Amino acid sequence: MKTRRPLEKIAMKKAFLIALLVSFASHALVLSMPVMGNRIAPPPPHPERSMTIELAESLPPEPEVREAPAGAGEKANRTTSEEQTVNLESPDRRYRSYLLKVRQRIESRWSYPEAALKKGEQGIATVKFTIENRGVLSGQAVLTSSGSSVLDKHSLAVVRAAAPYDRLPPELSLARLHIVASFHYRLKP
Repeated sequence: MKTRRPLEKIAMKKAFLIALLVSFASHALVLSMPVMGNRIAPPPPHPERSMTIELAESLPPEPEVREAPAGAGEKANRTTSEEQTVNLESPDRRYRSYLLKVRQRIESRWSYPEAALKKGEQGIATVKFTIENRGVLSGQAVLTSSGSSVLDKHSLAVVRAAAPYDRLPPELSLARLHIVASFHYRLKP
């Protein structure tokens, strides 16, 4: 009887290992199967809220730096730049924090126009807008059309709705700042 016990232990270990492997394999198979029964339907396609701001293909030339005439007071002793044109995503540290605030104001008012959504219109509208020193919006225009008048008009309306903007930072010494931004309107497939 002493010879049977070690053989029984080995047989028991083998049976346990086989049962363990079968259990593991069946659990793995069940977990890899798709869920049956109450399937949740994927949500219907909806517009992707996408406002990508990127550099326009060509910016207007940099305005020349003018010196104030002599004898015009303290401001006459320094060189000032009357206006500047920048991209809304400019990496220039001088403009970064101000442009971030402008972008946030625009994004908080931006949406996909319902009329364009119903027609399935998509496109990229590139606009240029001007902010005066006091933060007042003084001009705006479409530089590159999206191909949809609804999307173009909406881009301009969003820029108007975000006004007035913060005052231009005094360290920039600008009378006005021109900003170029591209609004990407895309529908998810």
